[in-house]
Amino acid sequence: MNARMLISVLALATAWSCAHAQDPPPAEETSLNTRYSLAVIDDATFYSGPPQHAPHILNQVFVEPTFDLRYRRLTFSTSLIGLTTTYSDTASILRVKETYASLSAGDFDFTAGRKMVRWGTGYAFTAAGVLDPPRSPTNPTDRLNVNQGRDMIKADYVHGPHAITFAWSSAALAPAHSTLRDTTAFRYNVLVRGFDTSLIAGNDRGGDSFGALTFTRVLGQAWELHGEAAWREQAAILVGAKYTIQSGVTFMGEFYSPPNISYFRDMSVSPLAGRQHYAFFNVGKTRLRQLPGWKEWDASGSVVANLDDHSAVGIVDVSRWFGNHFSSYVHLEIPTGSKTSDFGATPYNTATSAGVRFHL
Repeated sequence: MNARMLISVLALATAWSCAHAQDPPPAEETSLNTRYSLAVIDDATFYSGPPQHAPHILNQVFVEPTFDLRYRRLTFSTSLIGLTTTYSDTASILRVKETYASLSAGDFDFTAGRKMVRWGTGYAFTAAGVLDPPRSPTNPTDRLNVNQGRDMIKADYVHGPHAITFAWSSAALAPAHSTLRDTTAFRYNVLVRGFDTSLIAGNDRGGDSFGALTFTRVLGQAWELHGEAAWREQAAILVGAKYTIQSGVTFMGEFYSPPNISYFRDMSVSPLAGRQHYAFFNVGKTRLRQLPGWKEWDASGSVVANLDDHSAVGIVDVSRWFGNHFSSYVHLEIPTGSKTSDFGATPYNTATSAGVRFHL
């Protein structure tokens, strides 16, 4: 489906939903509401054992202002990223993380612009997140918030337990080195016997069509199970679980098996390596203890492993809040494995990042 046809469909759906509106908007929706925030991060990474003549320190200063405006059923939101990097030289860039407008009309929501969406259920990996920002298993939380949304036109229909989404994403404004293509995607989400289930289908322009299934299931107060299965030339599988004990310590694990095709392949993996198998394990706790001096601390440790070449990365994250607006953190990565392996090919022995965040 091309962009002109999609816009026509959205226009007709908007007209139909407006014609069938049942109730006037509540009085509180007639007012103009605004919200803004600001995040500033100064991050320094120290490398041990880098290649000869390579700098040992990478410094990054990150600024993200966010502004939201809502009037009745209309919403406008924008988030910008300013990043100054000092390594072998100094460079500054300005990115648009998100900028979109949305309209709610009856059971329909229409969105146009650059927006972050998350269709995959995985934490460190994803097989079904066709419009999601890229996952980094060594940093699944995107600690510097540098990921950008996709440029898209999206329509959502929600009725009872059923949710249908149709999206067309353009790669026209993607970075020159990006492998993104124009993507048409459809998602149907429904809750069935406690399983939050989604069916996904679509096509990348100039590429093959794809299909996927995702699920999430919460069991009691402690367990969460999730999984993804996708077909894009070949099958990709992800299964995972999260368990939280009474003290608040959370354990998380995932197994991920992507085919060795260009869409899924990591840059450090040879095209001749065959299907890959990965494992991710994390244990962490926020507010280490409910005591003064302890409840401001968060800590976690992770291991990401390639089960085929026996390489791995150990990760440690520790952070502390100072009041409501400042926090500091340390992020440590220790890769292991042979120099020709997936994680062992990393060009340093350790990477230690320390930073300060300001939130407003």
